[in-house]
Amino acid sequence: MSLTILTADELQNLEMRAANQLGADTLMKRAGAAAAELIMKRLEDAGVEQRRVTLLVGPGNNGGDALACACELREKGAVVNVVLPGGRRPTSALALAQLERWTQAGGTTYDDPYMTEKADCVVDGLFGTGLAKPITGDYLDAVLWFNERQALKVSLDIPSGLNPVTGHWTGSYPGCSADVTITFLCVKSGLYMCEGADAAGEIVLNELDVSVPLSPLSVIGTDEFPRVLRPRVKNSHKGDYGSVAVIGGTDGMIGASILAARAALISGAGRVTLECRAEHAPHVDMVYPEIMFATKPVNLEDFDAIVLGCGLGTSAEAKARVIEALNCQKPLILDADALNIIAADIKLQDMVLARRAPTVLTPHPGEAARLLRRDTAGVTADRVAACRELAVQTGAIVVLKGAGTVISMRSSRTWINPTGSPMLATGGSGDVLAGMIGAMFAQGYDMVESVLAAVYFHGLSAEGLEAGFTAGEIAPNAMALVHDARVSYDL
Repeated sequence: MSLTILTADELQNLEMRAANQLGADTLMKRAGAAAAELIMKRLEDAGVEQRRVTLLVGPGNNGGDALACACELREKGAVVNVVLPGGRRPTSALALAQLERWTQAGGTTYDDPYMTEKADCVVDGLFGTGLAKPITGDYLDAVLWFNERQALKVSLDIPSGLNPVTGHWTGSYPGCSADVTITFLCVKSGLYMCEGADAAGEIVLNELDVSVPLSPLSVIGTDEFPRVLRPRVKNSHKGDYGSVAVIGGTDGMIGASILAARAALISGAGRVTLECRAEHAPHVDMVYPEIMFATKPVNLEDFDAIVLGCGLGTSAEAKARVIEALNCQKPLILDADALNIIAADIKLQDMVLARRAPTVLTPHPGEAARLLRRDTAGVTADRVAACRELAVQTGAIVVLKGAGTVISMRSSRTWINPTGSPMLATGGSGDVLAGMIGAMFAQGYDMVESVLAAVYFHGLSAEGLEAGFTAGEIAPNAMALVHDARVSYDL
């Protein structure tokens, strides 16, 4: 299921509305109760009997959530320790009320987490989404203590020290790294991107029984591409599943185009043709002989989707082929060298913008930076903003690859992909993604379904895999997962 992401202002407005309707203390108690329920369930599932929990309490409302959680945990029979780092009491009135609730129930507090007994679970309630500066002093010591624990580590709303929008740390030191982050009201984009992709651990959303408004930014869910998950009809043939042309593979980079062509074939395209640009190009793929090799440039209008750029090179001949592709009126997926050629010529960027057929750009941050005429750091500083800007600039659907791949349309409708793993950081994985997207287009799915499904299952294919995983394994794994999803969907 897709999950809504709100901007900082939208989230603040939602919190204010919910607080006015329910009472701010009620919202905090709901957050604490939700966190306590999750913690007790995880410890129970792990077979932990004593259930010793230590909570780190910060100065604001995130600390109030932790105190509300402490009260709930104690009522559920857990052994609970509360730490106010450096003896600093909360400055938030709501958090102070929860501290009073804790002490009236007989709870005590510690100034130093190192003075507490061994815990089965440690809870990060130091800082939430409002943090805008580096963590220092006693709070930084508490972060270091949290990260050192051999226990279930839970962050409330967001790992302390993480920018909720960009996924970068707010300071030069890492913040809390959790096993589980229970986030409230809505998910935050920073949980899926950059350092946040590792720091958040498993992300669990609890909306606290509050109605969350729709937003143009969301996390991809399988409900975004229902047609992809429908089983194929029995009365069909290869012509019903379209044709893909893969153009690339200059000398020394033939493998990139072969990976893209194989991915298109495995992902369900009825027919795949590889136009390999190398002087001594192969004439057959001995592993997948179903792929046809063109001995001369193909007529682009004969295909249902075109994948251009994988190992293409940046020669004058390659540029001429890019221009021909931009002039054709077929769905076009532009990757790798095709993007570099376009980035080097503003007239070609105007041609991308003028296209009426669906166009998809699949840059990594460096390629996106060249298209936007800035440095890579400027792209990675705010991946969502950069992806949206490039989509507006080109009129294309942009797939900004990386930890927490971002997909954006010219309308600013944007998605973040929740799937993926470091195993995708291998040569050729981007070529495979381009081929998968091309296959989805060729089969007749609309452009949003095609891109979201390909990105989602491309990432999912690498989860749980170890080093040694290669790009050639992505598409077969991905399609096995699509099959499993189709079976579940059909049930």
